Amino acid sequence: MLSNLDAKKYFELHFGSRISDSAWYRLKRILRDCHMEVTLENLQTVAGLKLTKQYTKLSLKQLIDCHVQAAILASQKVSFQGDVIFRELQERTKNKAHRTTILRWFQSSVSQVNGKYFDKERNYKAEELVKVFASAFMYDAKYSTIKLGKGKS
Repeated sequence: MLSNLDAKKYFELHFGSRISDSAWYRLKRILRDCHMEVTLENLQTVAGLKLTKQYTKLSLKQLIDCHVQAAILASQKVSFQGDVIFRELQERTKNKAHRTTILRWFQSSVSQVNGKYFDKERNYKAEELVKVFASAFMYDAKYSTIKLGKGKS
């Protein structure tokens, strides 16, 4: 088990800058709310998500929730064929994500095989798809919050 100070230092190392004590305790509260333990792997993941947050309007809690949902799908330890994954991603995003957007998610997270990141005939392991599905969840959350924001005006 990590001490609080060691955990904070590890997070700061991966985040690339120092964080205040109050920000650290807010971050730990978010981790608890998302049912994530303070482990080295989780701290590294959250540091990456926090850096990603700079480019999205989603809250850190929403990003972590998206990542947790994707990890739950990946924990099933199964493989899926590309065309099944593509249909599932379209369903998860309510057919809002364009084909090019979905292919971009694969390019940023899946290794190339035969010069292709995505192939409808290729079998993908669930572990490979964590970032792809996290991107889909983030996309859906982003456009759901935008729609909700417009409805309030």
